[in-house]
Amino acid sequence: MFQKNLFLAKLKEKSLTQEDAAKIIGVASTTLYRKMIGHSDFTRNEIQLFRSELGLTAAEVDNIFFG
Repeated sequence: MFQKNLFLAKLKEKSLTQEDAAKIIGVASTTLYRKMIGHSDFTRNEIQLFRSELGLTAAEVDNIFFG
């Protein structure tokens, strides 16, 4: 299950907004919000983009997206 608070903390650590996060994966901010509340899933490609852009470790990816 997606860990919204961990994700938001990582964005804050990188001085990014949710709008910035939506741009990283190429979706509207409303689409990102739906993914964050569990109405749709993050794709493998989206997770990889976040891992790269946010500098996430494999453990952080597991905790945030599959925790």
